[in-house]
Amino acid sequence: MTRLSAGQFGLAYLAVLTVLLVLDGMWLGVVAKGLYQREMGSLLADSVRIGPAVLFYAIYPAALVYLTLFTEPRSWTEAALRGAVLGVAAYGAYNLTNLAILRDWPIRISAIDWVWGTFLGAVSATAGYAATWGRA
Repeated sequence: MTRLSAGQFGLAYLAVLTVLLVLDGMWLGVVAKGLYQREMGSLLADSVRIGPAVLFYAIYPAALVYLTLFTEPRSWTEAALRGAVLGVAAYGAYNLTNLAILRDWPIRISAIDWVWGTFLGAVSATAGYAATWGRA
């Protein structure tokens, strides 16, 4: 079983982080911004809370690399599938928890966000694969 070296882990982390920041930035800041504002209204904070955002973008790429790429996938499709599975689990936990405990949490947002997280996990893991295993 071949595993990422420390250098490869760092390279994969940077690739995954870059893809997450670019795609999520476009999604949250441009593509779906109006949707979230319409659907969530008063649930949204007036501005982004930087601390939690920084923690998410520090932790999630590391978890994604460790759980999807640490042992060598057989192909980029396996890397994408592993990333999609992690996205389903992570974004599902978030959205299902919100649906379970928040009075006005919109189910439409949960469905859209869950699909987005699945896609984002797949694409990010593929980028990490391309930066490491795909180069081998």
